[in-house]
Amino acid sequence: MILNNELVDASSTDDAKPKESKVIDAQVTQPLNRYLRGLTWGFALAAAALLGHAHAQPKSVALDTIKQRGNLKCGVYENSPGLAALNDKGEWVGFDVDYCRALTAAILGDAKKTQFVKLTFAQSMPALRSGEIDVAAMAITYTSLRDTELGFDFVGPTLYSGHGFMVHKRTGAINLSDLNGASICVIAGAATESLIADYFRPRNMTFKPVAVEGSTQMMSMYEDGRCDVVTLEPPFLAMRRARMKAPDDHIILNETFAKSHMGPVIREDDRVFSNVARWVHYALVTAEELGIDASNVDTMKESKNPDVRRFLGLEGGIGSKMGLTDDFTVNVIKAVGNYGDIWDRNIGLKSPGMLPRGMNALARDGGLQWAPNWR
Repeated sequence: MILNNELVDASSTDDAKPKESKVIDAQVTQPLNRYLRGLTWGFALAAAALLGHAHAQPKSVALDTIKQRGNLKCGVYENSPGLAALNDKGEWVGFDVDYCRALTAAILGDAKKTQFVKLTFAQSMPALRSGEIDVAAMAITYTSLRDTELGFDFVGPTLYSGHGFMVHKRTGAINLSDLNGASICVIAGAATESLIADYFRPRNMTFKPVAVEGSTQMMSMYEDGRCDVVTLEPPFLAMRRARMKAPDDHIILNETFAKSHMGPVIREDDRVFSNVARWVHYALVTAEELGIDASNVDTMKESKNPDVRRFLGLEGGIGSKMGLTDDFTVNVIKAVGNYGDIWDRNIGLKSPGMLPRGMNALARDGGLQWAPNWR
């Protein structure tokens, strides 16, 4: 190699290199070494931050408020058999009531700390938005508008159904096509009226909507003959009919005209609370999948099955990563049992409605209720 008019052997040692060549090497390698050292420290600091974040207690304004207040405020219908109603002892019972008790048990460890707030459907969303309630457990139908534009999150669906009709037998209607021109009681503000219109319009059918404030008023007006038809999900129609003065004077049509996938609703501005509310539902489903209920949950703590041990908080520390105790699922199950228990006593075969599970069976049994892996 010729450099600065001097002949240099390229295979010689560093001592044989000209000084200028050594300066050039230093100018290149020193900044590179500093950059690599900085990059290494950067990765180390980032990893430390991630590890610290992973072990930090998640922050949630909603959870903190509920814990400081000492109760969970749950919005429910005033008198909706199967969902929410007062029994002859003055106690709240129902499918949605049990979900709220499960959520309270998960957060506060005691289902008795649930405060039930009676609301109509029209009152539910404003009450939720204002913070008057923490959750609206009112079998609200999951729609894109409510999920994406109104600022709410849905849990579940906890109930899968469709919209159906009940008619006075005197009308002679036996099919949906017989309802052309009928007067139909609908709850003001609900999606039902637009769903009926969407079904009727392409079939050149018409109807007269009769707006009501809530389901109790709706059934009263229907029974008094102020509308020909009433619409709800078939399971709730069956329970309502069973309480009428003359149940045999009313027919529930076999056809449904729209799907209705329902669940509790919460505000979407608190991701941690949303996750807790969702995973409480998944806990109820998972408990049924694992064969765990209120009668055997303590015994199941002795199980060697890793799935059971993770679920009950004996391993994995899942609860603490959600802002709860690791054994929150134990509190949930002791309070209300599993999903199947809740269904049976409120809607299913052990209830006045005596309805089969249908779409609400576990996925392994051909239904739609499922839960993600508990890990």
